[in-house]
Amino acid sequence: MRRMGSPRSLLLIAALLCACSPALDWREVTPPELGVQVLFPCRPASLAREVPVLQGRSQMILFACSAAGNTFALSSLALNDVRDVAAAIDFLFDAAARNLRASAGGVQPFDVPGMTPNSRAGYLVLKGRRPDGSAVAEHLLVFVRGARLYQASVVGDAPEEAAVSTFFSGLKVAQ
Repeated sequence: MRRMGSPRSLLLIAALLCACSPALDWREVTPPELGVQVLFPCRPASLAREVPVLQGRSQMILFACSAAGNTFALSSLALNDVRDVAAAIDFLFDAAARNLRASAGGVQPFDVPGMTPNSRAGYLVLKGRRPDGSAVAEHLLVFVRGARLYQASVVGDAPEEAAVSTFFSGLKVAQ
């Protein structure tokens, strides 16, 4: 039986432990402005700005951070009329595809606890190009609660499925 006490073995173990240190430091965040609970892998910063939506403008609130080469973001905006929700969901998916110069594929169903069911809401993966021409991927989730729309995204060269899954499965709309 081999002993693990040799300097070479200890060096190998130390190197493996350092390589396994987590790049993502998951934390639960519940921004009161959004009415949703989310797991971020880093400390998010926030900003708010007016954005064009359909025929008008709405204030969009964004929480985002970057970790492990990816940007994790959750944004929300309120519409004046719940009848505009379906068109606004389509608008958000189309805008994301245009931003990446990507073609929008099929939206997959995705349930966020507490969301209002909507057949247009769901999950989409976009593969496109940055302004400099380099490849980029965006995992995008759009969901709704009443007349409030939410857009969660993970953007990077090739976001890891485990990180995307943790981020999206950590979403919960407050009741």
